[in-house]
Amino acid sequence: MAFVADYNKDFTMWDYIHGDASEGMSIMVSRWFYLLHFSNEQGDGFKVAFRDPVTEAWTKWLPFPGVMGILMRCDKRDHRGFKVQTAGLEPAVDVHRSVLPYEIVIESDYPTYEENWKASRIIGAILEKKGFSPLYYYSGNKSIHIHVFFDWTCFRKVERLLADQVKQRYKGNRLRFRAEFMEWLRSKMISCWDTEARKFDPGLIKASHLIRCEMSKNKQGYKTFLGYHHKDMSPIPYICNESNRIYPRLGKLVFSSPSNPQELIEEFMVSLDMKVREMRNLRLNRTLGEWVDQGPEHLRPCVKAIMNDEFKAAGDGMARGMFILVNELKRIFGDKQAHIIVDDWNERMGSQILQKDIDYRFRSKNFTLTCDYVHSFLAELGIDVSEKCKGKVYKHR
Repeated sequence: MAFVADYNKDFTMWDYIHGDASEGMSIMVSRWFYLLHFSNEQGDGFKVAFRDPVTEAWTKWLPFPGVMGILMRCDKRDHRGFKVQTAGLEPAVDVHRSVLPYEIVIESDYPTYEENWKASRIIGAILEKKGFSPLYYYSGNKSIHIHVFFDWTCFRKVERLLADQVKQRYKGNRLRFRAEFMEWLRSKMISCWDTEARKFDPGLIKASHLIRCEMSKNKQGYKTFLGYHHKDMSPIPYICNESNRIYPRLGKLVFSSPSNPQELIEEFMVSLDMKVREMRNLRLNRTLGEWVDQGPEHLRPCVKAIMNDEFKAAGDGMARGMFILVNELKRIFGDKQAHIIVDDWNERMGSQILQKDIDYRFRSKNFTLTCDYVHSFLAELGIDVSEKCKGKVYKHR
């Protein structure tokens, strides 16, 4: 498949994507201004990626518009040895964009379009009954994407007492509240409000993901708008591509909110209380487990050195120390208990590391760390644990 329209190789695709802007039938122009609108709404941090036509690999996440709107150079050479210059975003066929901080994206991945259509109608009915106004898109292959853009102004209707409780709980940190609330709301929607009536991609609970951009091609056709109501979706895929010359549509960005914002915030606050109780129980179980010495494996002495209160003076080494702890503790205790331990450690160290950095590290891939690696790090800080570990280099099992 060609991922960037090339006049010399595939005129039909090139002509279809460029189209006729005067008639509102140009994917290149429509998608560009659509992304520009998103970028203006979000400000810094809006990113896109697309397939490089030479390497056929995805580009890195790049800020929009940035260098994406101009020609990009590539180190690849053609058969004659000349460097190849690749096109930017405008003629791209397959483009992904970042999920907006106030956006919820729900995507099913059942084997057939019919199954995904049925699943989308179920979650759509649930969301619309609660007052939300989703936008329904056909992905271009077998799935359907449901986009919900949350309207923060709905919280102006929340009673003052409850609003004050939220402010007190978050100590006036509005950004932290927004981030945690949106993650909770995505989780509720993707789980069909805890009913698990159908399965949707849980990876989209975090806002940092990329999603196929509107009007970008999948296998059969281009991602196109289906309607604002779950009943608008057709049981037959609405395929738009260069063969049938049907152009994909864009839905107007509609902000939506629940019918009862007060009830939604109350439900969110209850979930926070439940989470606190769960963390307390895990902390208690961890303490009892250590007391009876039934843990699956003990921390290595070199890692314990990072847990000591003296490590507080590590300064710039705190972030790397956190990286080591997360990888070691996840392996031994699992994600939940490891997160509690690291949060406690960071608090003892004077909260030198931002919570978002700890959360990001827990979401990232795990690394195998040897004692040799940890010892080298500690040696840079003037901490010697070679005696305790007896010079042996342990590897993860």
